[in-house]
Amino acid sequence: MSTQLELIPLYSSSKGNSTLLSINDTYILVDCGMSCKKINEALTSVDVCADDIAAVFLTHCHSDHISGMEVFAKKYHTDVYATEGTLRALPNLGDFTRVNVISENDIVNIGTDIEVRSFPTPHDATGSVCYKIMNKRNGMSASVMTDLGCFSDGMKGFAGGSDIVLLESNYDCKMLRNGPYPYSLQQRISAGHGHISNEECARSADSLIRLGSRRFVLGHLSPNNNTEELAITSFVDYLGSRGYVRNRDYEVQVASKIHPSEGYSL
Repeated sequence: MSTQLELIPLYSSSKGNSTLLSINDTYILVDCGMSCKKINEALTSVDVCADDIAAVFLTHCHSDHISGMEVFAKKYHTDVYATEGTLRALPNLGDFTRVNVISENDIVNIGTDIEVRSFPTPHDATGSVCYKIMNKRNGMSASVMTDLGCFSDGMKGFAGGSDIVLLESNYDCKMLRNGPYPYSLQQRISAGHGHISNEECARSADSLIRLGSRRFVLGHLSPNNNTEELAITSFVDYLGSRGYVRNRDYEVQVASKIHPSEGYSL
Protein backbone atom coordinates (compact mmCIF):
# COMPACT_ATOMS: atom_id res chain seq x y z
CA MET A 1 0.00 0.00 0.00
CA SER A 2 1.06 3.59 -0.57
CA THR A 3 2.45 5.69 2.27
CA GLN A 4 1.10 8.88 0.68
CA LEU A 5 -2.49 8.62 -0.58
CA GLU A 6 -4.31 5.67 -2.09
CA LEU A 7 -7.96 5.14 -2.97
CA ILE A 8 -9.29 1.66 -3.70
CA PRO A 9 -13.00 1.03 -4.34
CA LEU A 10 -13.73 -2.29 -2.65
CA TYR A 11 -17.30 -2.42 -3.96
CA SER A 12 -19.21 0.24 -5.85
CA SER A 13 -22.75 -0.19 -7.15
CA SER A 14 -26.39 0.06 -6.15
CA LYS A 15 -25.95 -3.35 -4.48
CA GLY A 16 -23.18 -2.31 -2.10
CA ASN A 17 -20.50 0.31 -1.54
CA SER A 18 -17.26 0.57 0.38
CA THR A 19 -14.12 2.53 -0.42
CA LEU A 20 -10.71 2.10 1.20
CA LEU A 21 -8.35 5.02 1.66
CA SER A 22 -4.75 4.73 2.82
CA ILE A 23 -3.01 7.87 4.04
CA ASN A 24 0.50 7.52 5.43
CA ASP A 25 -0.28 3.89 6.34
CA THR A 26 -3.50 4.76 8.16
CA TYR A 27 -6.60 3.08 6.74
CA ILE A 28 -10.10 4.53 6.51
CA LEU A 29 -13.29 3.11 5.02
CA VAL A 30 -16.01 5.23 3.48
CA ASP A 31 -19.21 3.18 3.82
CA CYS A 32 -19.72 -0.42 4.81
CA GLY A 33 -22.50 -1.51 2.46
CA MET A 34 -21.63 -5.16 2.01
CA SER A 35 -21.55 -7.96 4.56
CA CYS A 36 -18.72 -7.95 7.08
CA LYS A 37 -17.46 -11.16 5.49
CA LYS A 38 -17.28 -9.58 2.03
CA ILE A 39 -15.65 -6.40 3.33
CA ASN A 40 -13.07 -8.51 5.15
CA GLU A 41 -12.41 -10.61 2.03
CA ALA A 42 -11.95 -7.46 -0.05
CA LEU A 43 -9.54 -5.94 2.48
CA THR A 44 -7.54 -9.16 2.63
CA SER A 45 -7.27 -9.20 -1.16
CA VAL A 46 -5.49 -5.81 -1.05
CA ASP A 47 -3.28 -6.83 1.88
CA VAL A 48 -5.07 -4.86 4.58
CA CYS A 49 -6.21 -6.33 7.88
CA ALA A 50 -9.68 -5.30 9.03
CA ASP A 51 -8.28 -4.77 12.54
CA ASP A 52 -6.13 -1.96 11.13
CA ILE A 53 -9.05 0.18 9.91
CA ALA A 54 -8.82 3.37 11.98
CA ALA A 55 -12.31 4.68 11.20
CA VAL A 56 -15.39 4.21 9.07
CA PHE A 57 -17.16 7.26 7.64
CA LEU A 58 -20.75 6.67 6.50
CA THR A 59 -22.32 8.77 3.76
CA HIS A 60 -26.00 8.02 4.48
CA CYS A 61 -28.48 5.49 5.79
CA HIS A 62 -29.42 3.48 2.69
CA SER A 63 -28.69 -0.23 3.01
CA ASP A 64 -26.17 -0.35 0.16
CA HIS A 65 -23.95 1.90 2.29
CA ILE A 66 -24.49 0.62 5.84
CA SER A 67 -25.70 -3.00 5.69
CA GLY A 68 -22.46 -4.48 7.05
CA MET A 69 -21.73 -1.76 9.59
CA GLU A 70 -23.11 -3.24 12.82
CA VAL A 71 -21.46 -6.63 12.35
CA PHE A 72 -18.17 -5.00 11.29
CA ALA A 73 -18.25 -2.75 14.35
CA LYS A 74 -19.13 -5.63 16.64
CA LYS A 75 -16.21 -7.69 15.35
CA TYR A 76 -13.53 -5.00 14.96
CA HIS A 77 -14.73 -2.14 17.25
CA THR A 78 -13.75 0.44 14.63
CA ASP A 79 -14.66 4.08 15.32
CA VAL A 80 -17.63 5.22 13.23
CA TYR A 81 -18.38 8.75 12.02
CA ALA A 82 -21.79 9.67 10.62
CA THR A 83 -24.49 12.31 10.76
CA GLU A 84 -27.36 11.99 13.20
CA GLY A 85 -29.74 11.22 10.34
CA THR A 86 -27.59 8.28 9.25
CA LEU A 87 -27.13 6.93 12.77
CA ARG A 88 -30.88 6.69 13.34
CA ALA A 89 -30.80 3.67 11.02
CA LEU A 90 -28.16 2.02 13.26
CA PRO A 91 -29.65 2.33 16.75
CA ASN A 92 -27.53 -0.44 18.27
CA LEU A 93 -24.19 0.65 16.83
CA GLY A 94 -23.06 2.32 20.05
CA ASP A 95 -23.24 -1.01 21.85
CA PHE A 96 -20.27 -2.26 19.81
CA THR A 97 -17.97 0.69 19.19
CA ARG A 98 -17.39 4.42 19.65
CA VAL A 99 -19.85 6.43 17.56
CA ASN A 100 -18.99 9.99 16.56
CA VAL A 101 -21.82 12.25 15.43
CA ILE A 102 -20.77 14.73 12.76
CA SER A 103 -22.61 17.56 11.08
CA GLU A 104 -23.27 17.85 7.36
CA ASN A 105 -20.49 20.46 7.16
CA ASP A 106 -17.77 19.21 9.45
CA ILE A 107 -14.02 18.71 9.74
CA VAL A 108 -12.66 15.63 11.52
CA ASN A 109 -9.00 14.95 12.23
CA ILE A 110 -7.73 11.37 12.43
CA GLY A 111 -4.39 11.53 14.19
CA THR A 112 -2.12 14.36 13.08
CA ASP A 113 -1.95 13.55 9.35
CA ILE A 114 -5.54 13.12 8.14
CA GLU A 115 -8.36 15.61 7.74
CA VAL A 116 -11.83 14.48 6.66
CA ARG A 117 -14.38 17.05 5.52
CA SER A 118 -18.08 16.36 4.98
CA PHE A 119 -20.48 18.17 2.67
CA PRO A 120 -24.27 17.73 2.31
CA THR A 121 -25.82 16.13 -0.75
CA PRO A 122 -29.48 16.42 -1.84
CA HIS A 123 -29.84 12.64 -2.00
CA ASP A 124 -33.13 11.38 -0.56
CA ALA A 125 -31.75 10.34 2.82
CA THR A 126 -31.63 12.55 5.90
CA GLY A 127 -28.09 13.66 6.66
CA SER A 128 -26.58 12.43 3.40
CA VAL A 129 -23.02 13.66 2.82
CA CYS A 130 -19.98 13.20 0.63
CA TYR A 131 -16.38 13.33 1.89
CA LYS A 132 -13.02 14.87 1.06
CA ILE A 133 -10.04 13.22 2.73
CA MET A 134 -6.73 15.11 2.91
CA ASN A 135 -3.18 14.05 3.69
CA LYS A 136 -2.06 16.97 5.82
CA ARG A 137 1.62 16.15 5.29
CA ASN A 138 1.58 17.06 1.61
CA GLY A 139 -1.89 18.46 0.83
CA MET A 140 -2.95 15.55 -1.40
CA SER A 141 -6.67 14.79 -1.26
CA ALA A 142 -9.33 12.38 -2.46
CA SER A 143 -13.09 12.94 -2.64
CA VAL A 144 -15.76 10.24 -2.47
CA MET A 145 -18.86 11.60 -4.19
CA THR A 146 -21.76 9.22 -4.79
CA ASP A 147 -25.53 9.39 -4.21
CA LEU A 148 -25.39 13.05 -5.09
CA GLY A 149 -28.88 13.73 -6.42
CA CYS A 150 -27.32 16.49 -8.49
CA PHE A 151 -23.91 18.09 -8.76
CA SER A 152 -24.13 21.58 -7.29
CA ASP A 153 -21.78 24.55 -7.41
CA GLY A 154 -21.14 23.92 -3.73
CA MET A 155 -19.99 20.38 -4.47
CA LYS A 156 -17.75 21.69 -7.22
CA GLY A 157 -16.07 24.06 -4.77
CA PHE A 158 -15.87 21.35 -2.11
CA ALA A 159 -14.19 18.70 -4.30
CA GLY A 160 -12.30 21.05 -6.60
CA GLY A 161 -8.57 20.42 -6.62
CA SER A 162 -8.88 16.85 -5.30
CA ASP A 163 -6.10 14.68 -6.66
CA ILE A 164 -8.51 11.73 -6.96
CA VAL A 165 -12.31 11.81 -7.27
CA LEU A 166 -14.58 8.80 -6.96
CA LEU A 167 -17.55 10.24 -8.84
CA GLU A 168 -21.00 8.78 -9.24
CA SER A 169 -21.99 7.67 -12.75
CA ASN A 170 -25.13 5.79 -11.83
CA TYR A 171 -27.27 5.42 -14.93
CA ASP A 172 -27.54 5.73 -18.67
CA CYS A 173 -30.57 7.88 -19.51
CA LYS A 174 -31.83 5.64 -22.31
CA MET A 175 -31.43 2.45 -20.29
CA LEU A 176 -33.31 3.99 -17.37
CA ARG A 177 -36.12 5.30 -19.58
CA ASN A 178 -36.55 2.04 -21.50
CA GLY A 179 -35.80 -0.39 -18.66
CA PRO A 180 -37.94 -2.34 -16.20
CA TYR A 181 -38.31 0.34 -13.52
CA PRO A 182 -41.75 1.94 -13.06
CA TYR A 183 -42.05 5.62 -13.87
CA SER A 184 -42.18 6.58 -10.17
CA LEU A 185 -38.81 4.92 -9.53
CA GLN A 186 -37.31 6.46 -12.67
CA GLN A 187 -38.34 9.86 -11.32
CA ARG A 188 -36.92 9.11 -7.90
CA ILE A 189 -33.56 8.27 -9.48
CA SER A 190 -33.34 11.13 -11.98
CA ALA A 191 -35.24 14.10 -10.54
CA GLY A 192 -32.48 15.68 -8.47
CA HIS A 193 -32.67 13.73 -5.21
CA GLY A 194 -31.55 10.28 -6.33
CA HIS A 195 -28.50 9.77 -8.50
CA ILE A 196 -26.61 11.43 -11.34
CA SER A 197 -26.39 10.07 -14.86
CA ASN A 198 -23.38 9.34 -17.03
CA GLU A 199 -23.94 12.66 -18.77
CA GLU A 200 -24.09 14.69 -15.56
CA CYS A 201 -21.04 12.85 -14.26
CA ALA A 202 -19.08 13.92 -17.33
CA ARG A 203 -20.23 17.53 -17.01
CA SER A 204 -19.25 17.49 -13.34
CA ALA A 205 -15.80 16.17 -14.20
CA ASP A 206 -15.38 19.02 -16.69
CA SER A 207 -15.90 21.47 -13.82
CA LEU A 208 -13.48 19.59 -11.58
CA ILE A 209 -10.78 19.36 -14.24
CA ARG A 210 -10.88 23.13 -14.58
CA LEU A 211 -10.21 23.30 -10.83
CA GLY A 212 -7.20 20.99 -11.05
CA SER A 213 -8.52 17.43 -10.61
CA ARG A 214 -7.03 14.89 -13.00
CA ARG A 215 -7.83 11.36 -11.76
CA PHE A 216 -11.37 9.98 -11.75
CA VAL A 217 -12.98 6.71 -10.74
CA LEU A 218 -16.54 6.28 -12.00
CA GLY A 219 -18.58 4.64 -9.27
CA HIS A 220 -21.98 3.49 -8.04
CA LEU A 221 -23.01 2.17 -11.45
CA SER A 222 -26.51 0.73 -11.53
CA PRO A 223 -26.58 -3.02 -12.25
CA ASN A 224 -29.81 -2.51 -14.22
CA ASN A 225 -29.43 0.87 -15.89
CA ASN A 226 -25.77 1.18 -16.83
CA THR A 227 -22.69 -0.63 -18.08
CA GLU A 228 -19.00 0.09 -17.66
CA GLU A 229 -18.67 0.62 -21.40
CA LEU A 230 -21.49 3.17 -21.52
CA ALA A 231 -20.15 5.05 -18.49
CA ILE A 232 -16.63 5.33 -19.90
CA THR A 233 -17.77 6.15 -23.43
CA SER A 234 -20.08 8.91 -22.25
CA PHE A 235 -17.35 10.35 -20.03
CA VAL A 236 -14.59 10.28 -22.66
CA ASP A 237 -16.82 11.49 -25.51
CA TYR A 238 -18.16 14.46 -23.57
CA LEU A 239 -14.75 15.55 -22.33
CA GLY A 240 -13.40 15.07 -25.84
CA SER A 241 -16.03 17.51 -27.08
CA ARG A 242 -14.66 19.99 -24.55
CA GLY A 243 -11.12 19.57 -25.87
CA TYR A 244 -9.77 17.21 -23.21
CA VAL A 245 -7.72 14.16 -24.17
CA ARG A 246 -7.74 11.06 -21.98
CA ASN A 247 -4.36 10.20 -20.43
CA ARG A 248 -3.08 13.64 -21.33
CA ASP A 249 -5.50 15.95 -19.54
CA TYR A 250 -7.11 13.43 -17.21
CA GLU A 251 -7.21 9.74 -16.24
CA VAL A 252 -10.36 7.68 -15.70
CA GLN A 253 -11.33 4.16 -14.75
CA VAL A 254 -14.50 2.42 -13.58
CA ALA A 255 -14.98 0.93 -10.12
CA SER A 256 -16.07 -2.69 -10.17
CA LYS A 257 -19.48 -3.61 -8.82
CA ILE A 258 -18.35 -6.94 -7.40
CA HIS A 259 -14.68 -6.86 -6.34
CA PRO A 260 -11.90 -4.41 -5.43
CA SER A 261 -10.73 -2.17 -8.25
CA GLU A 262 -7.24 -0.96 -9.01
CA GLY A 263 -7.88 2.58 -7.83
CA TYR A 264 -5.14 5.21 -7.70
CA SER A 265 -1.97 5.48 -5.64
CA LEU A 266 -0.04 8.75 -5.29
